[in-house]
Amino acid sequence: MEQNEAAAGLAELEGYLMSRAAHHTAAVEAHAFADELPWLGRAEREDVVHLYTARHLARTRNALYEIAGRSHELREEYARRYQLLRRRVVALALLGGTTVLTTVLALLTIGLKPR
Repeated sequence: MEQNEAAAGLAELEGYLMSRAAHHTAAVEAHAFADELPWLGRAEREDVVHLYTARHLARTRNALYEIAGRSHELREEYARRYQLLRRRVVALALLGGTTVLTTVLALLTIGLKPR
């Protein structure tokens, strides 16, 4: 139970740190963009930085949701493929085992000894 709590705590901390890093990156890019507009007044510059940061974070969030969704789809698809492959291998093993058993029984029936 403690390991699960520790893992959950670490995952939460990792998420927080990633969020702060994304926010920092967005803010740095927003300030760089605003620097290219020297005619802005102070209040206008703050508005541009705020809007740019918000839009950057929204794009990042949307991209992460899309990636997570696709990851989930791929996980389900590969799980289905693995299950189908596993069923085929088991069926072939059973079929192969049945064939060997049938051959051995046939050889014993006619009086020959298998090697």
